[in-house]
Amino acid sequence: MPFLKRWVLRLVVALGGLSFGCGSKESTSPDAFSPPPDAFVSKAPPPPSGPPKRIYVKRFLARVFAAPDPKASRIGYLRAGSVHQAKTSEPVGHEGCRGGWYELEVGGFVCSGREVIAFEGRKLPERPPSQPDLSSELPYRYARVRRDFLPLYRRIPTSEEAARYESFRQPLPPPDPTQQGAPSGTSSPPLPEEPDPMEYIVPTLSALKGKRNELVLRRVLRGFILAIDREIESSNGRRYWKTLANEYLSYNGIESPRKEAFISEGYFRGVVLLPEGEGPGDFGHIHLPPPVGFVMSSNASAYRRDGKGHLQRLRGPGYRAPISIAGEHEINGVRYYESRDGLLFRTSDVRAIPLATQLPQGVGPNDQWIDIDLSLQSLVAYDGLKPVFVTLVSSGRVRDPMDPLRDFRTPTGLFRIASKHITHTMDGDHATDGPYAIQEVPYVMYFQLANALHSAFWHNRFGRPRSHGCVNLSPRDAQWLFHWAGPRLPPGWHGAYPHESNPSAWVYVHGETPEG
Repeated sequence: MPFLKRWVLRLVVALGGLSFGCGSKESTSPDAFSPPPDAFVSKAPPPPSGPPKRIYVKRFLARVFAAPDPKASRIGYLRAGSVHQAKTSEPVGHEGCRGGWYELEVGGFVCSGREVIAFEGRKLPERPPSQPDLSSELPYRYARVRRDFLPLYRRIPTSEEAARYESFRQPLPPPDPTQQGAPSGTSSPPLPEEPDPMEYIVPTLSALKGKRNELVLRRVLRGFILAIDREIESSNGRRYWKTLANEYLSYNGIESPRKEAFISEGYFRGVVLLPEGEGPGDFGHIHLPPPVGFVMSSNASAYRRDGKGHLQRLRGPGYRAPISIAGEHEINGVRYYESRDGLLFRTSDVRAIPLATQLPQGVGPNDQWIDIDLSLQSLVAYDGLKPVFVTLVSSGRVRDPMDPLRDFRTPTGLFRIASKHITHTMDGDHATDGPYAIQEVPYVMYFQLANALHSAFWHNRFGRPRSHGCVNLSPRDAQWLFHWAGPRLPPGWHGAYPHESNPSAWVYVHGETPEG
């Protein structure tokens, strides 16, 4: 019996120790982080244990879900460095999320862990990158690349690495007077260079990429546009730029990232058709009553009738100047538009933008919709049949309608905005135009596959076809339209997708694109 009692006692101790160990040691089983299926069903939220958490986005993109479940639909996303307010101090659930789900004050759920950090206090978990300025037509700082095959690094290179990849001479250390026959001169010979593979191939975006785990992430070509986060000085005294995509490049590899390098006072902008104070905000547009036309010749004159009814020639308002059209007249066999301030313009000098008298089939009387006329290269935004905004655009260019490699016309039809992005990088390869890349294109609204309405701050040819299929808008016009059109973008979000309670605007594209 004593022998049996000793074995029973040992078994009880062993079982007790096993139970204690499972309760104190974190399990690596995936099920250990998932509550029972009914754990969060019809249960009241836990009592608050402190102030609501703040949410810091640590990944480049952080997804926002419609419900605290990774299988729920995505309704938008946040960008790195942005800070948001949660509704609670504790997670509202753990379904498929180790760190717990938090509901944002503006709606939507994020998973704390890989993409965001739930924290308390004022101090941020890490230094954030530059955040977009939505009051500006350029949300970030941009700069053009100055030379071909400029390397973009994963990290700041050492002097030896920079000399190898950028082919410059390093300064010699000061001579040591204790050494006899010290070498003279001001610089050391460059390190042996690797053969540049770019010299032997046609550049494509794929060919410009660096090798896996190599210091050089990729190379960029002259004319590419980069979005700049900040300037950094390395320990060896060399200066670098850091892009918003966490790439590092030589300070002299780009033009100075100044807003004035892209935007000037003479940059084109459209017309708000609402009274002043109405609309999404003041973005520097003039307000005129419809209908509106644009003077399409820099040599166009204005005319005014004198006391005897004769036409007096006046200096014209300038290229693409808008006029509010009050009527149309024929004088001595020439047709004129009369503006609301009494001036006359030859109709041949003005592109009058007609207004819709009926809705496209499928568009409701209270829906937002955007009417794009490829023939006129124009855009009119409507609330139902009420016009609210009119401008000129640059749609896809048709250089040769018989050659698919030179035909970039914008697709026609009735679409809905599929997604909105404060900025979105655009790049591609074209057999005739070569590769292109523009980081963080502002105010992007996709409506059909890769075709979007977006800002084009790199040209000022609005009113003529120009793009590879997208609808280019001037920076201020893109900013106004982005803030007006659905789906609504909650404060602090970088992108949004439409859903039942946040519908999107329609996009109606029609007409024939002029060739050239």
